[in-house]
Amino acid sequence: NRLVVFGGYIDATDSYDPELHCFDLQRRRWSDLAVSGDHPPARSGHAAIPCGGGVLIFGGFFGSGGKRCIDTFLLHVWPI
Repeated sequence: NRLVVFGGYIDATDSYDPELHCFDLQRRRWSDLAVSGDHPPARSGHAAIPCGGGVLIFGGFFGSGGKRCIDTFLLHVWPI
C-alpha cells in the first residue's frame, strides 16, 4: 500500500535529494521516513529494492556533472 522513493534529481535547483520518502497509495500523501544505518549521498538514476525490512540502494549519479556511483547501501527503515 506504500511506495518508497530515495533521492532523485531536482531540476529546478540543479541539486539531488538526499531523503527517503514514502507515498501512501490509499491516502495519497507523502511523508519522509526515518532511517538508520549508513546513509548514501544524494543521487538519482539508482536502483532500489525492498530487502529485509529496509531498502537496498545501488549505483546512480551524483554531484556536479552527474558522477557515476557504484556503491551499495542498505537503509534500515523504521516501521511504516
